[in-house]
Amino acid sequence: MNLILELLLFFSILQTVLTYGIKASEIANVKQLAQNAEEIGKRGSNDRIINGTEVEISDYSSAASLVNMSKNGGYCAGTFISKDVVLTAAHCVYNQTTGLAPPVNIRVSGGTELQFKKSSHIYLVEELIAHPSYNASTDANDIALLFLRKAVSDPLITFAKIYNIPVTDDTPVEAAGWGVTNNNLVRAVSEVLMAVPLQISSSETCKKLHKYWESNDGTAICTMNQNNQDTCVGDSGGPLYFSGDSSKPIVGITSIGTYPDDSANKDCGVNGYTAYYTNVQKYIDWILEKTKIDASDLLFDTSSISSTTLDDSSDIESTSGSEPTSGSQPTSGSQPTSESQSASESQSVSKTQPTFKSQSSTTNTSSSNTLSTNIFSSIYAIFFLCCFIA
Repeated sequence: MNLILELLLFFSILQTVLTYGIKASEIANVKQLAQNAEEIGKRGSNDRIINGTEVEISDYSSAASLVNMSKNGGYCAGTFISKDVVLTAAHCVYNQTTGLAPPVNIRVSGGTELQFKKSSHIYLVEELIAHPSYNASTDANDIALLFLRKAVSDPLITFAKIYNIPVTDDTPVEAAGWGVTNNNLVRAVSEVLMAVPLQISSSETCKKLHKYWESNDGTAICTMNQNNQDTCVGDSGGPLYFSGDSSKPIVGITSIGTYPDDSANKDCGVNGYTAYYTNVQKYIDWILEKTKIDASDLLFDTSSISSTTLDDSSDIESTSGSEPTSGSQPTSGSQPTSESQSASESQSVSKTQPTFKSQSSTTNTSSSNTLSTNIFSSIYAIFFLCCFIA
């Protein structure tokens, strides 16, 4: 009889663990989030590092890795801009069904290794704010701020400043992230930070593949894939750095990628395809307002750049950029119609749904309520069995 009860106790505990998983602080590596990774693989992503190189934390010390522990969450990247603020993409923390993710579900870490284990350098999020004009259908104004519960204590982490110079085709940039490095291994995110040089473009292809994009002076920056180099699944929200200065100020935020709607090849890194990055300097006023960071601590000091680094430097003026109006929608500022939002009728289509856009109709609220009820039931059953055995 005791043996039967002990077996019942064992399987009750096992069922509870299997059903409700393990806390994020106990996960040795984000790759162990198998279910979330599988969901990302099924949904695909707009965010992608293909044919990049492993980098040292000393060179990319403001890069942050993010994990969303929600049911339909996944991995993203971000950028530390102060001791308690991380910049990322809005779609990393937003679900079209449930809205913004609960801050308690987000974990942030620094360093080159993609690890979320018990450590003083894993940071919880106290508050998150997406831009008020973020459009989840088009990813216009794809920017968000994460406010950490406590200030970062890792001495290796630094804080990126915002590149506040007009972007041209000659502006040298590189993207960084922990995303997929092989199109054939969509769920195998990189365990170490990768970086890849990218080519900013203002070609007609940028307009053709993103009907709401007009120029790199708008709220999104276009890059065109060359040498099969690109960002990929898991890089979303990560930094697009200005590589012309060792301090690596942030130029953009990895947002979406596109491909011709008549193309059968939807892989990352296809030459001639384009990707789009939120133009951070256009949101400086909004960032200053929400974070209360002093402008001198947030804006890049252009005097550190040699005149030969900048294209037509004598004509370049420093700009703080104004916050897009609430009416601005996709990067062109026009409101898409319901027809234009249909992938089958648009001139371009998103490479796939962004990492954290859930296609599940289940809401986090109902899942949470059911979870709490079932956990208490399981605990009660285990307690009863323990008392009976004793």
